[in-house]
Amino acid sequence: MNSIAVSPEVIGPVSWEGLEAHCLGYVLDNRSYGQLVYLSLVGFRTAVRGIWAALMGNRWLEVDGRSIHRAPVKYQRITTRLPEQGLDHLVLIHPQATLKFMEPAKAFYILSKTEESALARFVAMLDKATRVPLLPHWAPALCQRGLEGELIEPLVASRGTHAWKVEANDKAWLELVRDSLVRRKLPT
Repeated sequence: MNSIAVSPEVIGPVSWEGLEAHCLGYVLDNRSYGQLVYLSLVGFRTAVRGIWAALMGNRWLEVDGRSIHRAPVKYQRITTRLPEQGLDHLVLIHPQATLKFMEPAKAFYILSKTEESALARFVAMLDKATRVPLLPHWAPALCQRGLEGELIEPLVASRGTHAWKVEANDKAWLELVRDSLVRRKLPT
């Protein structure tokens, strides 16, 4: 399984009731005002755990001038202790942004360090999300056609990673593949 790669940069503080950590990256869903897809933060253990608890308790937080809140899902959580600095690094990922935990037939998210590295993840996740037959070497063409057909939407409220939301509409993807084959827009 490919890892989700980010370019770490301190974006700014995330705080809740006096607890403060530093945000290294985030992605928000365009259509669900402030709904969190991905969050990476680092700070003292008490602050990181307090901020995580606030998010899971449906509290609204602010990062990078944006209000954020959790989606009604069970986020995948990874916490790593950074012993040299005495800090914790927390990563929260929406299950629809992971190949392992995503549910088929639901829209999903692609997170990637670069646009190019997202293609393999895109085909693997689209294959799991839909019943449409796919070939890995179709990825660039399908991605382009999906963007043109508004089946793929770039997520603009993001820092530290590139992100897209992909609709898992079997009928629309099947029609797109069929049309692409007829018009010879997919490599054979």
